[in-house]
Amino acid sequence: MMSTAPRTITLLAAIGLLALTGCQPTYTDYGDFVQTPKPLVTATEYRMAPPDSIHIGSKRVREIDGVTQQIRPDGMVSLPLVGEVFAAGKTPMELADEIEAHAQLYYEDADVAVRVVDYQSKKIYVFGEVGRSGPYSYDGTNTVFRTLALAQPNRLANPSKVQILRPNPDGTFRRKMTIDFDKMVKSGDTSLDAVLEENDVIYVPPNALASIGLACRQLLLPILPMSEVVNGPVSMHNDLQSVQSTP
Repeated sequence: MMSTAPRTITLLAAIGLLALTGCQPTYTDYGDFVQTPKPLVTATEYRMAPPDSIHIGSKRVREIDGVTQQIRPDGMVSLPLVGEVFAAGKTPMELADEIEAHAQLYYEDADVAVRVVDYQSKKIYVFGEVGRSGPYSYDGTNTVFRTLALAQPNRLANPSKVQILRPNPDGTFRRKMTIDFDKMVKSGDTSLDAVLEENDVIYVPPNALASIGLACRQLLLPILPMSEVVNGPVSMHNDLQSVQSTP
């Protein structure tokens, strides 16, 4: 009969082999992600929603010049002179045109500019082996490179196999790709960077060594002392799972 120690060594070796021979980067859907970055999407394409905050500027309409408003849950903003204006679903340029039309009732040469100063209604998400996981504000210009520079992959990460998932409206993922973030950083070549869309998910997987450690922990979890089994959320490579103790 094989002793426990050789069996454990064999198991660890198998796990390590699987980690090292995992899925290679695939670029099947690369054309769906890689685009020419949009220079000023905030004024032409970004559609505002609660609780975005906007800034109104006008050289000639002093009552509204410099006013900052957060879009209310009902989609409205309340402005001096102009009154209530529905902002949700409009681009900043469309809203500016509407406010300007109201202001022209009082000023013949009214001019209005609107810009978003706090993007809060739309998000992208980063999970896995990063220093700052969770939701990030989406403003229409987010890329994988910029987002991961903020999220900061940690020493347990495998930055050469970063996964980007793009969901359908029903929550299922319609596209997936893998990007070599490590190559972009070391070579300075950002030609393989990807432009993100609202609700995209970036997952930074663990490296081979971290995968082995995680697998060992999961194998040993059933025999850990009860003092090490915690009620509530337990972080498993930054993904929260609930482990309930046995009475």
